Amino acid sequence: MADPATLLIAKVAIAAATDKRTWKIIGVIIAALLTPLIMVVVIISLVSGAANHNNAAIDLSFHGGAIPSQIPGEYADHIRDMRDSFSELDNAIEDINIELESGSLDEVRVKAIFYSLFFGADNASMDSDDYSKFVECFVSYEIQYDKGTDTSYTVTILITSLRKIYSNLENTLKRTITDEDKVNASEIYSRVH
Repeated sequence: MADPATLLIAKVAIAAATDKRTWKIIGVIIAALLTPLIMVVVIISLVSGAANHNNAAIDLSFHGGAIPSQIPGEYADHIRDMRDSFSELDNAIEDINIELESGSLDEVRVKAIFYSLFFGADNASMDSDDYSKFVECFVSYEIQYDKGTDTSYTVTILITSLRKIYSNLENTLKRTITDEDKVNASEIYSRVH
């Protein structure tokens, strides 16, 4: 014959297994244990979707192409605005490159920084002078003297220091450029390359 304690445990287990309250408690415990996992999956899905939109916007802005119909209208408008701004930047970059004594501006760097600062912003108030001023933040001007002709002239020189470029941009744009803006520009630059 079975031990009375074992029989008592078996009866309690059978009673608990057939009781609805027990199943509700077990369900609550399982839900409590799985909720963090479900939340992580949902957050990763949302972030992945946002990253895909951001990658598509970068690709479409920098490389052109048809804007897919599934991209929300406002987002598509921002891409079109960025393309128009890039055309203006191309003109300003070309003007500066003509002045450079050697080398040329890294147009992807200029556009990546512009994108990080202005994507989604209203650029309608910007004119060609504003784009030129933006691009001029990537160069410096030095006055040099030619002893042979006894004349001075201005030389346009590329700035290689990002810190100096960002300082120039802050002064020109009259706004603070955050570390987040800088990291974003760097990531965009890497993605485009």
